[in-house]
Amino acid sequence: MRFALVFVLSLALAGPALAQQGAPGSEPPKPESAPKPKPGDVVTNPAYAHWAHFAVGTTVTHKEAVTLADGTIVESLSTAKLVSKNKHKLAVETTVVAVDAAKRSGAADEVRTVTTYPAKVKFEDIHTADSGGYSVTTGKEVIDVKGKMVEAEWVEASTTNSDGSVTEKDWYLIDIPGGLVKQTVIRKKGSQVTSQSTLQLVDVKAKPEAKK
Repeated sequence: MRFALVFVLSLALAGPALAQQGAPGSEPPKPESAPKPKPGDVVTNPAYAHWAHFAVGTTVTHKEAVTLADGTIVESLSTAKLVSKNKHKLAVETTVVAVDAAKRSGAADEVRTVTTYPAKVKFEDIHTADSGGYSVTTGKEVIDVKGKMVEAEWVEASTTNSDGSVTEKDWYLIDIPGGLVKQTVIRKKGSQVTSQSTLQLVDVKAKPEAKK
C-alpha cells in the first residue's frame, strides 16, 4: 500500500499550474488546477523520486515493533541502501534483522532483498482505485524525528473488507532517503485489534548527489 500512499501525497502537495498570461492591461491570470493523471498516463515513480537525489551508497535504517493480539512484541531493524542508479531506474537493497538476533553476536538471521524502481510507471500501477471500502486523507503534523521536532507530510489510508480492516498512516520528509520517517499500521477483525505496528527512522547516512 505504501507506494500508492506516496503517490496520493504527491498529488495533494502539487502546486497549481498558472494559466497563460493575457495581453497587457488584462486581468491577472487565475490559477488552474493541474490535470490529474488518469489510467494509461505515464507518471514519475514516487519510490524512484525519493531516492534519486542521493548518491549510491546512501543508507537509511528504521526500527519496527509489531504487537500481536496476545501481547507479543516482535522488533526488527530494516536498513535500505541505494546500490545503483541511472536516469531510467535505481536499485535499493533492504536488509531486515530481528532485534533479538542482532544482539547475539554472529547469530543474526538476515533477510536481504533488492528492489528495482523504474523512473517512470503507469498511473494505474501505483494508484489504488477508489472503492466503497477504501479511504485516504492527507495532512501535515509536527513529529519527533531522531530527537528533533519537524513538520512532516502524512497520508493515511483505510481499507475494509470481509476479512477486517487495515489502517496505515505514513509520515514523509523530502530530505530523507526513501522519504519515510514513520509508519503505523493497525489491523482489526471486527472491533478486535489483531496486530499493530510502529516503524520509526533511527539512522541516516545520506550522500547527496555530486553536482555536475
